[in-house]
Amino acid sequence: MTNAFYNSKASARRVMMLPNSLNEAAVEALDQASRVPNLNGDLLQSTPARDIRSGSERILALLQTVDMKRFFQKQTIFSRFTGADVEARLQFELASYRVMAAFREVRQAADNGRRVRALLAKAKLDLGEQQSKLAGVIEEAKVLLVKSRASADSFLVDRFERRLANLITMETSNTLTLQQMTLSESTLSMLLDRFVDIETMLLPLWQRNALAIAQGEVTSLRSQPAVEFLESHHSLIDHLQKVGSK
Repeated sequence: MTNAFYNSKASARRVMMLPNSLNEAAVEALDQASRVPNLNGDLLQSTPARDIRSGSERILALLQTVDMKRFFQKQTIFSRFTGADVEARLQFELASYRVMAAFREVRQAADNGRRVRALLAKAKLDLGEQQSKLAGVIEEAKVLLVKSRASADSFLVDRFERRLANLITMETSNTLTLQQMTLSESTLSMLLDRFVDIETMLLPLWQRNALAIAQGEVTSLRSQPAVEFLESHHSLIDHLQKVGSK
């Protein structure tokens, strides 16, 4: 059997959404087709990607205030005599605390991002189904308009044409919305993936190395704890800069 046979069978099985005549019921059918559910309000109000970026930029700014050279300059015998070494350690511990507090805010933004990503996926699916229905209605409406223009009431024809034009505009707008949703979902997934790298590997390593500096007797930038801290420090800064970049 030919493909044309199968296509004709599929068309016969398709439920017609418009009446056979261009009448008031046909106009109302187009009105019904234009009534689609609104998007989830959270998609309009939540900005997780921006929140993750801005939070990462705050952490980055805090990390860049950590001056390890100044810290070790205060770890001399004279500094211990004056108490400057204790002050330097307290400043280091405070900076570390602020980094962790800022990170908890970004973690909340990431959790919200995962929730919004799921909402985006559902909204895309729903809108895709609406697009399929709109395409079917538009196709039927064009055929009905051509078939009935000469015989139908001119006032009805004008109303029907306006509704059809509105549906075509809506279909075009939905196409652009789907493209934007896909871009937003991709951007959010990229940010969340980078955040997972920071959350599961880079930040815990930085935290452990910071603890070793704060609690240990580290007095030189060349010591192993200092070298390991600086490596984790620079790696964390590098990844945060990628998250914060547009």
